[in-house]
Amino acid sequence: MALTETWLKANHKKQQSKKIIKSDRDGLSARISPKGKITFMMRYYYNSIRKELDVGTYPLISLKEARAESVRLRRELEKGYDPKVVRQLERQAIIADESLIGLFELWYDAYCIKNKKNPHEIKRSFEIHVFPKIGKLPAEKITLHAWLDILEPLAQKTPAIAERVLVNTKQMLKWGVKRKLIPVNVLADIYAKEDLQIQKRATDRSLSDEEIKLLWLAVNNSRNIQDGT
Repeated sequence: MALTETWLKANHKKQQSKKIIKSDRDGLSARISPKGKITFMMRYYYNSIRKELDVGTYPLISLKEARAESVRLRRELEKGYDPKVVRQLERQAIIADESLIGLFELWYDAYCIKNKKNPHEIKRSFEIHVFPKIGKLPAEKITLHAWLDILEPLAQKTPAIAERVLVNTKQMLKWGVKRKLIPVNVLADIYAKEDLQIQKRATDRSLSDEEIKLLWLAVNNSRNIQDGT
């Protein structure tokens, strides 16, 4: 028999001796934990591999809503998309749409940490100069003028940090556009030298903590060699 609201209400928060799975239709099922938590789940095959995807928990999601979501995801499956990936991308899009900080965190974890030498310095620059002003705004709603209101004064005071913020913001927005999290990279045509009048100078760049550490090691090694030790 298919699931019913009556059955769900009767078993919600009801202690069970073991996990129970009750099938509904179109691959939808309800999983009940030993403590009585009910989770709607969708079973499907993708590339001949059997998969499962949690749709939501009862009663936050009703049986009618769970069935509708299952049908929606099966339509995506018919188009050739993995429902699990569809849900992940939708969740990322929601996070990015909620705030610039959300988009930054997605980019930071997926790209920045793996590809940048000093990701913590990049994050600190955004925490100091960007997030207090526009961090809570939806990423796709932040205009070019809003970015320039941050970058142009920063370029006058600390050119090196302004360039760091510009370069990494452009990379973040490009990453977001490719993943359909935001529609456009508003800083794509903005450049440090042409638009912010940032000139390359040796004094513009400060040493990172790691570079300072290596410098001190080199100095100490040089002293040891001179002392004959």
